Amino acid sequence: MKTGLLNTALGIGLSAFIAGTAYVAPATAQTIDINVWSRQDTSGPLRPGNLITAGEILNRTLEAAGSEVRVNVIITSSPAPGFDEDALQLLKVFAIGEGPDIFIAAHEWIGEFARNGYAWNLEEHIASRPEFYADIIPALWGSTLFDGERYAIPQDAEARMFFYNKKLMRQAGISEDIIEGLPQRVLDGEFTLADLSALAKKVVDNSDAEFGILHRPSKGPDYLMIFNAYGSSFLDPESGKLLLEEDKLAAAYEWFAGNVRMGVTPANNTAMDWDAIRAAFYKEDKAAFWMYGIWDLARAFAAGVPEDEEGYFKQMGWIASPAVVKGGTPNSLTHPIVYAVSALSENKELAATIVGLASSAELNTLHAVGSFHIGIKNAQLGIPAYAENWGLRRATELLKFTQFMPNHPDFGRLNGIIYTALQGVETGRLSSAEAAEFVIDEAQGQFSKNLIVK
Repeated sequence: MKTGLLNTALGIGLSAFIAGTAYVAPATAQTIDINVWSRQDTSGPLRPGNLITAGEILNRTLEAAGSEVRVNVIITSSPAPGFDEDALQLLKVFAIGEGPDIFIAAHEWIGEFARNGYAWNLEEHIASRPEFYADIIPALWGSTLFDGERYAIPQDAEARMFFYNKKLMRQAGISEDIIEGLPQRVLDGEFTLADLSALAKKVVDNSDAEFGILHRPSKGPDYLMIFNAYGSSFLDPESGKLLLEEDKLAAAYEWFAGNVRMGVTPANNTAMDWDAIRAAFYKEDKAAFWMYGIWDLARAFAAGVPEDEEGYFKQMGWIASPAVVKGGTPNSLTHPIVYAVSALSENKELAATIVGLASSAELNTLHAVGSFHIGIKNAQLGIPAYAENWGLRRATELLKFTQFMPNHPDFGRLNGIIYTALQGVETGRLSSAEAAEFVIDEAQGQFSKNLIVK
């Protein structure tokens, strides 16, 4: 692997960098520190680790080219419990002039870093280095945009979907044709969200299932697929402000409310324990559908779900989030983590070169297969380690129509309001219309200057 990566590096045109005026080889050896900010995350150690490897590749390349310049990649690990907390800490560090050269962040924070002048606009760099970036899956670039331009490089991706339990469906008398045909019917727009609720109801009524559709019991991206399906993008493309449309919000909340009324989703879903939800779906065969993400396959396997492709799909399956109307387009939601280069760095081009090397198909595949995240490049489908991982290979197909949370600094707070209203709807404290009004009222009170309401 190392030899192949080195050969790749030697052939990617680094001579242009070496000959650049900022980095002409000095008479004596010069080591340039490249500081990286990365949240401590045991589920993704190669996010910073690949940058270290990229620095080693660059040093071997520089040596082979006769340059005496060397880089030293230094990782600062943030103990923040989540990416939101991590971003807030890093903003404070930048504010006092102590920011890193490269930082790793959740994509929705790129707008805030760019707006404050901390993220470097990478458009010219990306255009000049097709060997690094030309093969990145086009849909993923949407996660890096601020004011229509790219300020980051996708580091990985996810796919969120509805997993389903085929054993319970068979027990409920659902035919094999329907069970096995669900994924394609969703892709063809023949199977809608209303059909999903009706099918879940049929399984609950005619099998040992206690739950029809379960979703996460905490704030997060998954349930936003439903709001996207009902037309909420949450971002006005012209102004860059957050966008709330009351009728679309109410329609999405009504889908959740209807599931509770039908006995499909429990009224206390948002108060359930994570382990209890996973056990109900993976171990106990008590849930027909589970709205979550591809990375959870690792926990499914640990719970006893077959790890081989044939065995898994005999027992389980997954579908994209169905369209609202017949003939509509299904959707999925991904939440890329991204690499960004500081606009304040004295070594921006050098840092960006390291990011480009770290974005190779080979290095990204090491991260992808080790953490059950989707890769960033089409070429990864041809790398055996990735192609043989049937879960990642199949989930990559969902990126064709995936959507993202808005790259807006206030969306994290808005999502908290959306989730609070979801709790109110499912517990019966709020009607769907009241939930939409609540979201708008709270949002106007907290960040009205950055909000458009229709």
